[in-house]
Amino acid sequence: MQANLTFIKVDVSGLAPPEPMTVILNHLSKLTAQQCLLIKHRRQPFPLYEKLNDAGFSYHCVAHSQDDITLYIFHQKTQTVFDEWLATSGLAISNLATSDLVKGKG
Repeated sequence: MQANLTFIKVDVSGLAPPEPMTVILNHLSKLTAQQCLLIKHRRQPFPLYEKLNDAGFSYHCVAHSQDDITLYIFHQKTQTVFDEWLATSGLAISNLATSDLVKGKG
């Protein structure tokens, strides 16, 4: 049985720092285990990644180009559900960057 995720789209690509972090953290405070944030960003938010890990979230980042990033953020307990979705989504695995901290290596 495959569980489903609901994707919540958030575009922070036009915002100046620190607004993207504020918007993302606000959405995370309401995110349920059945939801995944799908964030359009213009750069990788490296300061956010440690906060995500500390707060119990995982992420996957797809860099379409240097200034076009798609970031998926979800609860760590939903990792298997996200991995199942990823396997059937058609996204190229070679384009994904995953934090070692998220995988418990940090």
